[in-house]
Amino acid sequence: MVSRRVFFSVLALGGGLFLLYVLLGRGGGGGESELCPEEPPLVYGREECPVCKMVVDYPPSSAAMKARVRGVDRWYFFDDVGCLATWHREVEAQGGEVLYICVRDRVDGRWVRAEAAYFLVTSEFTAMGTGILAASPENVELYKRGVVKGPWIVLQVGGRGGYDPPKPSGDVKAVVTYKCVRERFRYGPAWSVDPNWHRGC
Repeated sequence: MVSRRVFFSVLALGGGLFLLYVLLGRGGGGGESELCPEEPPLVYGREECPVCKMVVDYPPSSAAMKARVRGVDRWYFFDDVGCLATWHREVEAQGGEVLYICVRDRVDGRWVRAEAAYFLVTSEFTAMGTGILAASPENVELYKRGVVKGPWIVLQVGGRGGYDPPKPSGDVKAVVTYKCVRERFRYGPAWSVDPNWHRGC
């Protein structure tokens, strides 16, 4: 026979553990809430960036956007986060609606939601030379320590396969949100990048 005091103590402990699980595991400490609602159907080596017109073939700096423009839902793919920010403004200028944005986590290759990610302003190579890379909050410090987890599973022209990401090779100048990237980043003449574009974020 269990006393009422023991019963309610066990019940309270179970409720507390469940709440901790929700807060840390599912609700805000990383995990499923950071991931994109669906995997972008990006085929590396086939899709073309709508901004720079380059073929998207470098996974570490790639991104994807699902948008509704003139009543039609479609995916757009980008070889660089700078192109993503540029196209985001274009979709809005056309009266379109951005449904969601997915970016590759530079550390582990997962597709994460842009609003849940941090954006690292680095001196590392990216497809358009912006140096902007995405990482989920728990992976920012890992990137700074030079950690990359691989291989990543990516879809290429030849099918789904492993991709070994290069080790991080640049300094981190700043860590910003996607809101900062969307509002402040601009390409200059001949696709140049102002090294101080993130100031004031």
